[in-house]
Amino acid sequence: MDYKTFRRRLAEKLGRKNSDVDALVEGLSIVLRQSCSELDSIAIPTFGTFAPRKHAEAVVDDLATGKKMLVPPEISVEFRPGAMLTKRMR
Repeated sequence: MDYKTFRRRLAEKLGRKNSDVDALVEGLSIVLRQSCSELDSIAIPTFGTFAPRKHAEAVVDDLATGKKMLVPPEISVEFRPGAMLTKRMR
């Protein structure tokens, strides 16, 4: 599903305009980014939990050149669906 379809369906479900849905989605993404950058988990009742995981920096060999490279640390976000979402998906 692309973003336009997602936005249209969400606007229909909420009974709101597309511009309102855009603002809500942008606000949610800002909260997710800020919280995950601070390594705080975000739990949305009946939906699931977004849990950040920090990966340390590492020295790896570049396969193309054979030189060593330093890979910077990164934060990835893991989503764990809630029981209600899992039940609805079945």
